Amino acid sequence: MSEIKIFIKNNLLGRWFTLPASLEEIQECLDFEESQETFLISDFEAPFKIDENDNLDKLNFIAECYENYASHDAIDYLADLVNEGFYSDMEEVFEKIDDIIIYYHCNSMADVAYAYIEETGSLSGIPETLEQYFDYEKFGHSMEIEGTFYITGNNLVLQIL
Repeated sequence: MSEIKIFIKNNLLGRWFTLPASLEEIQECLDFEESQETFLISDFEAPFKIDENDNLDKLNFIAECYENYASHDAIDYLADLVNEGFYSDMEEVFEKIDDIIIYYHCNSMADVAYAYIEETGSLSGIPETLEQYFDYEKFGHSMEIEGTFYITGNNLVLQIL
């Protein structure tokens, strides 16, 4: 993932800051008074939406989480999970990131059902002649109704517990 950046202006002076950034750094670079602890963000480069009034501590926390979880396979989809309403904000996603189950090589709920059956061995012990009659489509549909899933379209399906 690339860096998370915010653009802040003070009158005619403006500058990009890479997060995490300190309040002191921003105050110094833009000639803000020491007492000024809030500012407006005029632009951003991030995989998630940043509002002009977002708190610097919150944004620094999210940037640090992105760094800490950079190798997590769901990292590129976390903002999508917020946008789709699975989580209320980016902070919540990172607080609950360990509750995301990833199904690899899956593009549908039937694929997830097959992966789940293989992983759990639910049909082990059943002769192959009978196993062929198992309906992965229906089982996948039932899983979708009973659970919360996000199909990424990139050979991954995320289950949110």
